[in-house]
Amino acid sequence: MFRLVNADVKPLTKELAEEFKNLEASPTERELNPARIKMLREKADAGTLVTFHWSTAKLGSKKLRMNGQHSSNMLCSLNGSFPEGLKVHLDEYEVDNKEALAVLFRQFDERKSGRTSQDVSGAYQGLFEPLHDVPRKAAKLGVEGIGWYRREVAGTGAPSGDNVYSLFGETGLHTFLRWLGELFSIKTPELTRGTVVSAMYATFIANETEARNFWQLVARGGVEYEDNAPATVLDTWLKDLKEDKGKDGLKPGNYYQGCIFAWNAHRDNKTISNIKYDTKKGLYNVAE
Repeated sequence: MFRLVNADVKPLTKELAEEFKNLEASPTERELNPARIKMLREKADAGTLVTFHWSTAKLGSKKLRMNGQHSSNMLCSLNGSFPEGLKVHLDEYEVDNKEALAVLFRQFDERKSGRTSQDVSGAYQGLFEPLHDVPRKAAKLGVEGIGWYRREVAGTGAPSGDNVYSLFGETGLHTFLRWLGELFSIKTPELTRGTVVSAMYATFIANETEARNFWQLVARGGVEYEDNAPATVLDTWLKDLKEDKGKDGLKPGNYYQGCIFAWNAHRDNKTISNIKYDTKKGLYNVAE
């Protein structure tokens, strides 16, 4: 239904960008998304743009733009700050009919080939040899949990979004991340929530030895024959919430609060019958 007739690598110039922007769009082209243009502009400002992949399709006598709408529009708006030294990979196709345009459109940025947040996390994690044997899911949860703790609890600031994975570069966090990978080798789906991991980190930096012991107990279902032990009550609470699948209406801070409540009771050698997680009066301090 479509055929590649030419492929070329061209220097990226403002003239080429304007020519491509002004091409007639394929009827399959998606709507112009300001957020996507903003993202590309931020990459241009940061100097992190790479070679663009643009394409056209000839349908009868018409030459149509197939891929490259957002990047060419962004480039034409730079007003004097056009990037230097970049290239464009330009593919030119012929199509038999309009249906072929839709088939060709689907080949660009195919959804299953997109970079996920776990792919991005794994890329940063892979830069540090001490983390190579840490399961990627555990490591990702770890830095996301640390980021939330620093932003929402400690108030020291931390990157967010995909930028949070830069925290892998802090070698002081590697011990926690390696321990988390070991802990999650036990089947503990109830613990794999971001702010539960934030609570783990808070207890770990307060008292590493006791944190290892407490969360190992939680991961194994609590203290045997002690239904009111904090580790037992916490594990039951987290399992019930996991089975409820988010219908409880709790916010991230409530999960953190509940975990710290149980931890503090554990450190005070107290028994509890339920978990307190209200955050109206602020988050609990973490007992050492």
